[in-house]
Amino acid sequence: MKKIFSILFLVFFVFSFANAQSKMSLGVGGNLALPMGSFGDVSSMGFGGGAKFEYAFSDNIVSTVSVQYLMFGAKDDRTGVSWSIIPVIVGAKYYFGSSFYTMAESGMNFWTSKVKIPEVRVGGMVIIPAREISASDSDFGFAFGAGYELAIGNNALDLSVKYQNYAKETNAINFGVAYKFSF
Repeated sequence: MKKIFSILFLVFFVFSFANAQSKMSLGVGGNLALPMGSFGDVSSMGFGGGAKFEYAFSDNIVSTVSVQYLMFGAKDDRTGVSWSIIPVIVGAKYYFGSSFYTMAESGMNFWTSKVKIPEVRVGGMVIIPAREISASDSDFGFAFGAGYELAIGNNALDLSVKYQNYAKETNAINFGVAYKFSF
């Protein structure tokens, strides 16, 4: 009896796992981010890439976990400030039909800023040498937006736009393109 129960449990487990796999996908793609507000006053357009794992609870509701890497350069070479941000966020998508969706996400943003300080010369003599100063921290952030998925067989091309908050007064409009592999 134990053997039969064990075999039935194993068959049920394998069937459940195979069934769950059809509900999962992995998207890999790139992003462009237009900084806003005071962040936009000092930084130029950002770019980067990332990956997003999705699990469908139903036809309309999908949970997401994503990691990105974004780089923002200095808007003005005189300031010499640049940023790199790694958002690690979880969220959900709600599909209207099979292609158009809205999304909400939140999580931690790990960032590093670097400032290049030029050397200071007086009368041909270097008074202060050139150097680079960096600082790192993490902040809670959130995002919300919308997107459209173009089906390509079992996979899809995911086009999205979202407002993303990385830290206090550090916001951007993020445009993303990803290729989703269903498995």
